[in-house]
Formats: sequence, structure tokens, C-alpha cells
Amino acid sequence: MKVSIHQPNFMPWCPFFQKMELADVFVIMGNCQYEKGGYQNRFKYGEKWLTMSVQRGMTSIVDKRYAFPSRDWASLKERCATYKDKISIFDDCISENLFETNVSIIKRAKELLNIKCEIVYDYPTKLRSTERLVDICKRYSARTYISGVSGAQYLDRCLFQDADISLEFQRSEDMVKKTLIEVI
Repeated sequence: MKVSIHQPNFMPWCPFFQKMELADVFVIMGNCQYEKGGYQNRFKYGEKWLTMSVQRGMTSIVDKRYAFPSRDWASLKERCATYKDKISIFDDCISENLFETNVSIIKRAKELLNIKCEIVYDYPTKLRSTERLVDICKRYSARTYISGVSGAQYLDRCLFQDADISLEFQRSEDMVKKTLIEVI
């Protein structure tokens, strides 16, 4: 069983889905701190960032709210006019809840890209970092954990080894570095 874990990015780029495609089970991790300036509420299109504004405050991703979802979504589509029809495929995914919106977009994209893995979710825990990832992997009976490229910099490989879970890393040279809207 191959498991991969990722936070629910907004309109994820292709390597997100390539990692998903390598897994049997893809865990969406929302029970963690929202990351200001991250990819949970924005994506890069060409040289510009397209952003859905969020309400202020430190909260977990599952509890984070978009401030003006309808207005921001309409603006985003206008700023990305070349792909407006493709982006419109996600109109019914937009809501006030960041987690629900992003998961809905991810699931729709998964269908459009014909990816077959199962999507599951994390759970509240006090565990952090690699310990948390290993615990999630155990819960979903992982024999292999598929990490993004940057995981090689921060994962404690010994914890995976002790749990008898092998590690695989995405290879940068294999990544299709395009936005979702360019490939659907």
C-alpha cells in the first residue's frame, strides 16, 4: 500500500496530482495550522498570484474561512481570462470554508485527470512532523510513503525505517511544472 499526504492546496499545480497518482491512498491533511503566504488560498498563474482572501486569525485549515468567496472567485476568473471556461468547471466547488472548497476542487480535478487512488483524511493529533506522518501512514496500512521532493530535506528517515515503511520521493525532473488549468 502506497500512501501520500498533502495539505489541501487551492487549485494545486500538476506535481500535486502526479504525487496523488503514484499513491493507492492519498491523505488530505487539514488538521494542521493554516499557512499564511502558502498555497492553501492561492496559486501562481504565469507571473501573477491568484488569491482567494481569507478571514484573519490563526486557525486550522479545516476551520479556515474564505472572506469573500464569490467576489474573489469571479475576479480570479476575469484575471485568468484565457482559461475562464476551464476554471468555470469548478464554480460549484466554491464555498466559504477553505477546506471544503479546496477538497472539492481536488476531487473534481482527480476525476478530470482520471486518477484512481482513494482520498482519505487526517485526524486531530498532538503528533508533529515526521511522527505525525508515520502515524497517518500506519493508520492507512502504508508499506511505502510517497513524499514530495522537499521531504528529503526534513523527514526523519529513521522513524519510517523503524515503522517498516519505505520512502519514495518525487523526482523534480519527472514533474510536469504546469498549473492545473493548463492541463485539464
